[in-house]
Amino acid sequence: MRFIVKEQRYEKPIAAGLLRYERDGRLTGAAEQWRLTQAVDGYEILRVDLDGRAAPSGQSSLFHLVRQGNGRPERLNYRFWGDGREIRGTLLFAEKRVTATRTVNGETFSEEAELPAGYGFWFPSTIGLGLLAGFAGGPATSVNSGQAVTLDSTFGLQVVDVRLTLGELAEMEIARRMVAVRPLTIRWLDEKRTIWLDEHDWPVMMRRGDGLTAVETHYIWYG
Repeated sequence: MRFIVKEQRYEKPIAAGLLRYERDGRLTGAAEQWRLTQAVDGYEILRVDLDGRAAPSGQSSLFHLVRQGNGRPERLNYRFWGDGREIRGTLLFAEKRVTATRTVNGETFSEEAELPAGYGFWFPSTIGLGLLAGFAGGPATSVNSGQAVTLDSTFGLQVVDVRLTLGELAEMEIARRMVAVRPLTIRWLDEKRTIWLDEHDWPVMMRRGDGLTAVETHYIWYG
């Protein structure tokens, strides 16, 4: 697994896993490795390596999210390589505003947006989509909508309307064992994704409308 900032001695592991991307039951060559740790003062650090170097797209992304224990994001650092671009960026969350800075092939862009009340947040990966689980809330089959902060296709800042539909509890075989899951369907703009959340409200599978899926191959929760 590649890192933007390597784990420090004071960090305690919470969970880790690896998702494989498939299309029509065949591996694409892309994989998403992730680690969640606890840092000082209750903060959590989520590291994600979305590695598509062996996939047809050749694209690759790294994410380093620092968030409070209640899930509120503090800072997201990210890297992207692909399509002739190299992007290095940061999102900084204040009380009412989010500031974004990114450097694309040596050219730097900055932007800022007001944070909507009760906003959600995700970054473009299966694990990143799982950050919306706490935004869903409510009983099974409930529908929730609101605004969320995310990154667009050029890794610029965007605030979008999202609609979340939380399905009923079911069982699914994940990493060679039966896991209780519930589907969460996420819609924004003209996009749609469905992720399946385990007992920790963590994604273990993702399905996109064009047939692309991501499936957890092995994961562990410590302690």
